[in-house]
Amino acid sequence: MAQTRANRLLWLLLGCLLLAGTAKAELVRDLVSLEGAPPIPLEGIGIVTGLTATGDNSEAALTLLRKYMGNSNFDFDVASLATGNIAIVRVKAELPPFSRVGQKFAVSVTSIGDARSLEGGELLSCDLYAGGGRLYARATGQVVTGAGILTRGTIPAGQNSGALAIDNYRFGKVVNDEGILRLNLNRPNWADAYTIANRINQTPSLNPNLVDVAMFAEENATTPVAFAKDAGQVLVRIPSQYRFEVTRYIASILEVPVSIDRPATILVNRARNSIVVTGDIRVNNAVVSLQDKMVTVRPETPEEPAAYTLADDTPRNLIELDGPGSYADLQGLIDTLNAMGLTTEQVITIFEQLRAAGAINAELINQ
Repeated sequence: MAQTRANRLLWLLLGCLLLAGTAKAELVRDLVSLEGAPPIPLEGIGIVTGLTATGDNSEAALTLLRKYMGNSNFDFDVASLATGNIAIVRVKAELPPFSRVGQKFAVSVTSIGDARSLEGGELLSCDLYAGGGRLYARATGQVVTGAGILTRGTIPAGQNSGALAIDNYRFGKVVNDEGILRLNLNRPNWADAYTIANRINQTPSLNPNLVDVAMFAEENATTPVAFAKDAGQVLVRIPSQYRFEVTRYIASILEVPVSIDRPATILVNRARNSIVVTGDIRVNNAVVSLQDKMVTVRPETPEEPAAYTLADDTPRNLIELDGPGSYADLQGLIDTLNAMGLTTEQVITIFEQLRAAGAINAELINQ
């Protein structure tokens, strides 16, 4: 079973690599957030009920339930309830920018007691507060758990589930007193900041004073409307023609397509036994020893094509590999690890060792 899961994972990785590669066009709204209107983190402590003997076995859960009943004016002997059917959870969410009373959004729940599973449970009405103690929303609904981790889950926004905003989002000035819109990059990068500013300046509907980029160095060149302040922020001066249509102008900026070179990334999550690979990843020469397995990376050259061999130097098909192997790139590496039957944990360890040795030109992120 474990080997089958590992095989499915490695084929998923291979598919990701086959689809990854060159720059792709993304919308500005997916790359930036507006300064003055960030999402507001919300948090609360709640109770999940309806568990089948998989909840908390401590008196703390009953104590919290007793307090909840008292606040709701329910006259009920909580002590008569059996432990194990309820669980104390931490409830987290982000209030979306510009939310108004009555809007709904999703929340996440995580057990903070000794519950074994939240599967099938339902969150009782739970108040959600911002950092300053301001009450912004209430959450309730059925908990949806994911594969592998049963002590945390989500409550999607629905007609009778999720978080309901009970106070309006309080935001600052999106456009400051000087008429400047500030776009903060979600992933600061000098090249991306320059590209976003350049695309805005080259869009006629956004830059009424548009001139050819090559003319910017001339004395009579028109000043662009967008400037890359640094790797993390692009400033856009709202043209006077749009001072009464700021919403329309901002909406147009956010829909501008931009070609971005995404950095190669390997995202691993041990708790969920998952690995996601994005970008064009190259592998340099390296040798990794893991328990009884040995992994040798040898890039292909015109004089010496990529080969897959065992200790006796006899060429083998990938499916026959059961020991040390050699390969030329990450795709070959994944093929080989798949054939060798390595577990997800072993694959993660190999990627970590290759990254630490500088053999993989990718950012490795542990979730």
